[in-house]
Amino acid sequence: MQFHPHQTVSHLYKKGLFTSLFALWYLPLSAASITYQIEIPKPHTHMIQVEMTLEGARGDVVIGMPVWTPGSYLIREFERHIQDITTRGADGRTLPMEKLDKNHWKIDGGWRDKDIVVRYRVYAFEHSVRTSFVNAEHALINGASVFMYWQGHLSEKHTVHVTLPPQWSTISTSLEPFHVPGNTTFTAHDYDELVDSPLELGNQHEISFLVDGKPHVIALYGLSNYDDAKLVQDFTKIIQVEKALWGELPYDHYLFILHLGTGGGGLEHKNASVMFANRWSFTDQKAYHRLLSLVAHEFFHTWNIKRLRPAGLGPFNYDEEAYTKNLWLVEGFTSYYDEFLLLRAGFYEPEDYFRAVTGHMNNLEGRPGRYHQSLTESSWDAWIKYYRSDEHSKNSTISYYNKGALVGLLLNLKILETTDGEKSLDDLMRVLYERHYKKADAPYAYTDVIQAINQLTGQDFNDFFTRYVAGTDPLPYAEYLDFAGLRLDTAATDSSAWLGITARDQNGQIMVRQVLENSPAWEFGMNMGDEIIAVNGFRTRQFPPEILSELKPGQEIIVTVNRDGVLQDIPLVLGMAPESIHNISRIEAPTEHQRLRYRAWLGQDWPSD
Repeated sequence: MQFHPHQTVSHLYKKGLFTSLFALWYLPLSAASITYQIEIPKPHTHMIQVEMTLEGARGDVVIGMPVWTPGSYLIREFERHIQDITTRGADGRTLPMEKLDKNHWKIDGGWRDKDIVVRYRVYAFEHSVRTSFVNAEHALINGASVFMYWQGHLSEKHTVHVTLPPQWSTISTSLEPFHVPGNTTFTAHDYDELVDSPLELGNQHEISFLVDGKPHVIALYGLSNYDDAKLVQDFTKIIQVEKALWGELPYDHYLFILHLGTGGGGLEHKNASVMFANRWSFTDQKAYHRLLSLVAHEFFHTWNIKRLRPAGLGPFNYDEEAYTKNLWLVEGFTSYYDEFLLLRAGFYEPEDYFRAVTGHMNNLEGRPGRYHQSLTESSWDAWIKYYRSDEHSKNSTISYYNKGALVGLLLNLKILETTDGEKSLDDLMRVLYERHYKKADAPYAYTDVIQAINQLTGQDFNDFFTRYVAGTDPLPYAEYLDFAGLRLDTAATDSSAWLGITARDQNGQIMVRQVLENSPAWEFGMNMGDEIIAVNGFRTRQFPPEILSELKPGQEIIVTVNRDGVLQDIPLVLGMAPESIHNISRIEAPTEHQRLRYRAWLGQDWPSD
């Protein structure tokens, strides 16, 4: 049980928590703090040894292990990797311990003022941006998966001592003191900061540089052909263009941890980010732009979530889900800006950016789930749906990253149009940042966003939010792009037949992976997991089957499948593939109004000018 300031002594006495008022009076008033000693004696075993000292503990204490980590909205049950827990007092005496539930332990400390030492080991062999990983070469420590917390003392100072294996030389972390060679002791103001400050341990390559006089470090693990000077140049461009949008760099220092190998993805932190990318991202321009887009995305979170945050996401309860309706703004708007800012920073030409937007549009329009799930629903249900996709997810859900980015684009165009080019989405983000972080350091609600945009524009945006954020109405791409003299070029529909499935070759078997809602395969009864054997009696060993190129929409065929070891013939009528968006292009004769909107949005003159 946690004690609260409003509980009186008599209330605690009635609760049976103290046997006498004298016992309460006698307790010393020494301050509490938490210290961790981290050792990895045998990195090849993937085990982290943790010694956690609860300094100034009084009586029974409860320790816990987070079940999730901020920025990744899934219960991950980090406690499942904890083993070999022991507890002792300052005198070395073993203390009784009881496990209360899946992620909490109660330690019987008696009633004397003392330190309590908890030792445990963590198995760390899940290589992702949100978990911890150790092998013979390096270690990535994400705090929520390694550091237990002392219940009721999350606001206390936390100190970490790291003992590196003898073959390792470098510790990269955003904790204080920042980037001091040879230092092995770090401090966090509270548990939240500790969890929000990953550590990379090993022999990683560090690149140090200054932006606006503030130190930045890129810590790179993995062999590749990157160029230090180019990385500094390009990361600096991204930092500067984002600072120009928000108006400040709100930190004293910043760390980029970048793993180069085969993976992808990133996770934001208040003064750091962890990113995975293909090791050969530096040899291909498209791949390199994907990497820079990832950098821009995670760095944008420095403001959008780590400081400007929606209700529900902080202060954190590490024992259960944290719900919000606003991940479409947190992640979706960040996804809008991660590509848009590459245009501003000079990495993209407008056509490059248009291709990226077209990809977002086709992604959403290819999901029947857009008719069933709104952005607010997608945000709220991230815990049970987004990270747990299955064969039906495309039919029933959307991504708050993907659709949120498109809503950000449309809002930007709409704000520019309604304010005669005087205001943009940038202004909305700055208003929210100033109002909810700078002045109050308080979270915003869904209605606060609508109120801010109404005040910014002098127009009523409630209908926009009702239809496109809280609702499932089709997004008005063509109408809004026309504000800036742009149009959608729809790709000509393939005249060949369409089944409406995705399939893949699995050891020579063509296996159905997804069946799209309202497609021919959906209507006539094909299933995920079916093996396609033949079409109209002709054996097929590839997808799409060769024979489909000879058939037309409207024709009836028979698909022979192997379902659970039994051959079945499924008659169906072929359909026509849905239209896709081929490109975004400029109209031939834009008005002066459209030219001005184009300039206000993209920061470039209409090409003919």
